[in-house]
Amino acid sequence: MTIRNDLLTDKIDQALKQRDKVVAIRTSLKRLRENRRRALLELTNFEKLRELAKQIKDKNTKNLKTNIETFTRALEKQGGKVHFASSAEEACRLVYQIVSAKDVKLVVKSKSMTTEELKLNEYLERMGITVVDTDLGERVLQLARDKPAHIVAPAIHYTRRDFAQIISKNEGVWVESDPEKITQSIRLLLRKRFLSAQAAISGANFLIARSGSVVLVTNEGNGRLGPSVPPLYIVVAGVEKIVQNEEDAALLLELLARSATGQSLTVYTTFTTGPQRMADGSLQELHVVLVYNGRMRARETELGVALWCIRCGACLNTCPTFNVLGGHVFGGVYPGPMGVLWSAIIEGYDNANNFSDLCISCGLCSSVCPTKIPIAETIMLVKSKGKNRRGKRLSEKILASVGGIERFASKEPKIWNTLVSTKFTKSVMDLIGLDPRRTPPKVEKEFEPSAKELTGFVYFSDIYARYNEPKIAYELEKIFKEVGLSVYYPIEQTEAGMPYLSYGMIEKARKCARKNVQVLLKYVSSGCKIVTTEPTALYLLRHVYPFLLKSREADFVAQNSYSVAQIVYSLVKERNLSVYPKFSQKRVFYHVPCHARALGEEYYLPLLKLAGYEVVTSDVTCCGIAGTFGYKKGALGYELSMVVGEELFEQMAKFGEGIYSTDSSVCSIQIKGALKKSCFHPLFLFGVG
Repeated sequence: MTIRNDLLTDKIDQALKQRDKVVAIRTSLKRLRENRRRALLELTNFEKLRELAKQIKDKNTKNLKTNIETFTRALEKQGGKVHFASSAEEACRLVYQIVSAKDVKLVVKSKSMTTEELKLNEYLERMGITVVDTDLGERVLQLARDKPAHIVAPAIHYTRRDFAQIISKNEGVWVESDPEKITQSIRLLLRKRFLSAQAAISGANFLIARSGSVVLVTNEGNGRLGPSVPPLYIVVAGVEKIVQNEEDAALLLELLARSATGQSLTVYTTFTTGPQRMADGSLQELHVVLVYNGRMRARETELGVALWCIRCGACLNTCPTFNVLGGHVFGGVYPGPMGVLWSAIIEGYDNANNFSDLCISCGLCSSVCPTKIPIAETIMLVKSKGKNRRGKRLSEKILASVGGIERFASKEPKIWNTLVSTKFTKSVMDLIGLDPRRTPPKVEKEFEPSAKELTGFVYFSDIYARYNEPKIAYELEKIFKEVGLSVYYPIEQTEAGMPYLSYGMIEKARKCARKNVQVLLKYVSSGCKIVTTEPTALYLLRHVYPFLLKSREADFVAQNSYSVAQIVYSLVKERNLSVYPKFSQKRVFYHVPCHARALGEEYYLPLLKLAGYEVVTSDVTCCGIAGTFGYKKGALGYELSMVVGEELFEQMAKFGEGIYSTDSSVCSIQIKGALKKSCFHPLFLFGVG
């Protein structure tokens, strides 16, 4: 085991033991997700806005050099001053030179992730300058000598009792653990600092090239009060924050607030254009420090898409492992999924890979990103980079090779199925880093398709329905036969390749992608549609293969790939067919797998309802197993996977008598293991006639 994995495992182990913090993080993020869901209901064109936002950020990233020049001219024409910092050290030095020239001793600062990246507070304090964070959460973290656990809600790991105790202990006043009292006390304490500070520092959500304006969005008045009172105002921002004009900023603002906190707009949206007139009639001195720190270099690589990030935190809020661990474990300077990309940009791939294993490749982050950054897919590339990846563990090599293992085992299923249940096998699993509390899935004889001639539908199975539970494949054939169709199975297809992607073996995954696209292309070129029974297989066909191969052929296959549920549902509607139940028990708890959610594919729900079932589902996005992740031993595997899934297990246990169902093979394994009950693929629950 590598040192990197040891350190991360220890962090996870400690975090899982702090149940109050796990609950606090989970509760806070659930509230943010629900707020976002409600806010998006107000929009009828969210996907169109996402596409426009992507185009805006892509355009501005490509035109970054021009935007920097235009912004500089516009701001300096207004009377401000622009400074350029190639590194974190240079940025800190520039800020210090500005404040020391004015003999500043006290600075009030609004929340800024860029200053966290630079470690600006620590630098200024070493130079004898007091910095007071004025955002409520940031101030409490500063008093506790802690760091943010989230980019929007930095103190999500604290309870209100924690807030009260930290303020009382460090500010010398007693504060009740009531949110209103806490806010009042901080407001009074900070007002003195606002009035006596000689300088203010803030970040920026956007910088507008055309006008030289600084755009800052906040929900607390500190973001407006701080920069308006002291005679010196310094804005510290990454160069990627520059957009061409106000129209670009307006669209991004509309998506930022909804994605971050579930508001149509934040309480304060401030545009500052040039130095402001002070109460005594003098002009405030305005400086903008533009930070490069790896950004221009990243622009020319696969990491360039990270420059589209508008810091909304939606990817953090939806990430299953982040919902348990928060940013102290899942993160560096920047936390969560986007933090993997940004750590790679500013600190290098090795630092990013200190915590990239916590990305379980569910794809949910990509599906909620308001600028459509392929976050999950780009993390797959990050995992393949840097010297840390050379120390890959034996357990990961074995898990990544599961396709070949299952193919070999299916030749003699009786022998394999006997071996996997023995104490000896469990001992070997423990020795090589696999959790002995898991039992490897049993295998059967390889699926033998009945259709011998090409039809209008082609089945892409991945490994589970081919080797482990071919009954799923046979059930697919049966349902197609019920509607007068058949489905062809190209025997030359290979495994989909997700385990390779999970463990950074990008070239092996790319080889699988090339092979499968080559096999499937000839069928879609002749007018066939690809159907899948495994949501992960569809996710790879639709999103990951085009990302890896960047070819028209992969795009064409993606455009012609469907869930079998979508095809069957369409046929039911078009032909006015009936859907009937196959079970007498009419209550079903259906778990929508991560990859189905990431694709927006939930066609089994209406089919089950048409069959007469009373269907219950959950807002819990992940069961925790994450493909092969939950087979790994210890905190960075089995134990974390069970905590991620515990809310789902509790809901399913409370469901009582009924049928458990999910279309993900690994989700089914996790549910069966956790609840000791059968879990069926939805295809077994209904027929069509």
